Parts: sequence; structure tokens; C-alpha cells
Amino acid sequence: MKLNSIFTLSALLLVISINAQKNKVQAAWRNLSDYEETVKDGSPNLNYLSKANEAINLALENEDTKKQSKTHAYKLRISYAFFQNKLRTEISNLESSIGDKDERLITAYGTVDLTDFETASEELNKIKELDLKFLQTIQSGLEKGISTLDDEEIKFALAVQQMKMESANIASGKYKVGNYDVAASYFYKTALMNSLLYNVKDTVNFNNACVSASKTKDSEKVIYYNSKMMDANIAGAYNYELVYVAQLNKLDSTNAMETLRKGRAAFPEDAGLLTQETSLFLSKGKQAEALENLKISIQKDPKNALYYFIIGQIYENMADPKDKLSGQELEKPKNFDELFKNAESNYLKAIELCGPNKELLYNSSFNLGAMYNNYGGYLANYKIAKITDLSKYQKENETKAQEFYKKAIPYLEKALSIKPDDRSIMAALRKLYLLTGNDTKAKEMSEKLK
Repeated sequence: MKLNSIFTLSALLLVISINAQKNKVQAAWRNLSDYEETVKDGSPNLNYLSKANEAINLALENEDTKKQSKTHAYKLRISYAFFQNKLRTEISNLESSIGDKDERLITAYGTVDLTDFETASEELNKIKELDLKFLQTIQSGLEKGISTLDDEEIKFALAVQQMKMESANIASGKYKVGNYDVAASYFYKTALMNSLLYNVKDTVNFNNACVSASKTKDSEKVIYYNSKMMDANIAGAYNYELVYVAQLNKLDSTNAMETLRKGRAAFPEDAGLLTQETSLFLSKGKQAEALENLKISIQKDPKNALYYFIIGQIYENMADPKDKLSGQELEKPKNFDELFKNAESNYLKAIELCGPNKELLYNSSFNLGAMYNNYGGYLANYKIAKITDLSKYQKENETKAQEFYKKAIPYLEKALSIKPDDRSIMAALRKLYLLTGNDTKAKEMSEKLK
């Protein structure tokens, strides 16, 4: 009999404990409902909300009630109500300094304390973990009509809908006040809430999160948010490009190369990724691969002077190879004439197309003039290396050298007209004037150099 009495007492205590915890949830509901009524009346009574919060926190400490989605749903609504009260206070505090209502509102979103909103967001994630079926019921109700939901489910659904809208407002507000880190986080949260509630992929808010992350100049954040878009299969070419550049900034070349490879495979026509790959080829000395990419780029944008300028540089480097370590000139390739002409024609095309871009006009003119000058010098000195050659051959080289010296002069003069204080061009022109017998201009250039 004593043993049975102990069992009976234990069972009784267990029932009392369970009922006590149920009463805590009930107390939270009752006080929350009372608070919501005071809000409707225009005089929010925070005492009710505080009592609701005390009760629900006790319920969240119990092993039984803390596993119930209903408990977390009440905690979400209570925390969100605290946030709304803080937001109203923030808006009121800004009335004296910001006259425009819309600007005051968005500024308030940018400065309000987000602790309670964060708590409410965490509760939504817990409900997803504990009772996905409950969220699916809410989702179905929002899609088909809330008549399929009971009163408490409707209140929860409305709270989450409002949170989604306010999450976007918080993101915009934080962006406005320059808090890009928090803005990125809230644009991302908005996208996730839309996914939870409406089963859609919110590319707009995902994109906004990526833009905000780029403003932080934090490579880790740029990689994180853009990668989330890639994982969700909603990324554009620019997302791959941003991750690639951020990974390079972190000196993570292995992952950067893989990101670029995936981006080029997914978006083979994208000019940005193509340009990044071209730059990569150039940095690694893969000139042939870079040329192929640039030719594709020109097909897409045939009037882009920069492409022609870079192609001109590549052909010039191929025509005049140098040792990577010492920088000394190597023997010219057998197809030198073809490479030289290709460099020349592309520099000329760049000059033709550069329009008002003076920097590009300067670089193209300078490079072409310098190439002519260098080749003229090579021809003029070739007889020293070939001392046994006939004097006729030497004279022909000297004549050719003069032709290239004269070709170089107008392009270097054009470059000097754009940057009239460039002493290196002045010195080169003075030498060319002397070599071509123009003593008057050589003297003028000497005076400029003084």
C-alpha cells in the first residue's frame, strides 16, 4: 500500500507540474490578449506585456512546454510587440528633428534597438525546427485564405507577415544610416521569411543583401551573401564575379579559380566574368588564352577601345619577348612581322575609337609611338650584332630605322599634348628629332626640358 501511495503521489505531482506549465502558457496568452486590446484602444499598457513575457519565459524553461510550437509562437508575438513599442517611441523622439513623416519613419527603423526583433526572428527559426507542419499550415492559410486558420493561428500569421515587412524596412533604414552590416543581415532575413511564408525565392532582397555586404568592404560578408544566392540557384553572373574578387582579396586563389570556373560555365556570355578571366590569363602569362577571350569580347562590343588597346599590348609583348626574371630582351620570334603588324593595327583602332577618353588616347598613342621608336632602335643597332653583314644591308636597316623613328614622332607628340609635363616623352622626342635631323625641334624640346 505504501508503494502504491508513492506512485499515486508522484503521478499527482507530475499532473500538477504539467498543469502549472500549461497555466503559464495560458497566462501568457491572456496577458498578451489584454495588451493587444489596449493597443487597439490607442493606449498600450506595457504591464500586460511584461506579465505575458514573464509567464512565457517560465514556460520556455520547462522541458514539456518549451518543445511546443504554441509556446514559441506566443514568445514571438510578445517579443515583436516589445519591438513595435520601441519603434513607436523612436518615431516620437524624432518628431522634433525630422519634419517629413516618411523620412522620420525610415530613420527610426535605422536607429531603433533590434534586440526584441532579433528574439522574435529566433523564435520563428525554432518553430521551423520543432514543428514544420505548423508553419506549413500557416503558409497554406496565407495562400488559400485565412478562413482555414483559427484565431491564434491568424494572429501568429499576421505577426509574421508584419515582421517580414518590417524586416525590409529595418534593412532600408539601416542602409540609410550607413549601417550596411545590419542592412545586409535584414535584407537576407526578409528573403528567408518570404521563402518560409510564401515558398518563393526572393531575388530582390537577396540582391539587396549582397549590395549592402559589398558596402561593408568585408570580403567574408560579400562571399557569404552572394554564395547564398548561388546555393539557392538564383545567382546572376555578377554574384560569381563578386565572390571571385572577394576570394582573391582574401588570397584564397584555389576557391577563387573554382568560383570563376563555375561562373563561366553558368554564364559563358557574360562580359564581366569574361573580363575577369582575361585578366587572370594575363597575370599568369597565358597570352594566347587572353587573346581568345578578348576577341570574343570585341564580338560583343566592337567599339570598345580598351579591348583593342589590351590586344595591342599582348601582340607587342609577344613580338618583343623578355626574360621574366632579368627583363632582358629575348630573340624575336619567327612570326615577328605578323605580331608587330597586329599590335600596330590594334593600337591604331584603339586610337580611332577612344573618343573623349583622354587617358586611353594617351596610353594608346604613347605605346604605339614607343613601339615604333624601339623597333627603329633595334634596326639601327642590328648592324653591330651582325658586323660581317654587307654595308648595303646595314644601310637598308638604317633607312628602315628612320622610317620607324618618323612614325613614332606624331604619336609621342599626341601623348605629350595630353600630358604636357611628361619629361620622359620630352626626352624621347628630343632624341628622335636629333636622329631624324630636325635640329630646330630638338632645340625646342631641350628648352622645354629646362
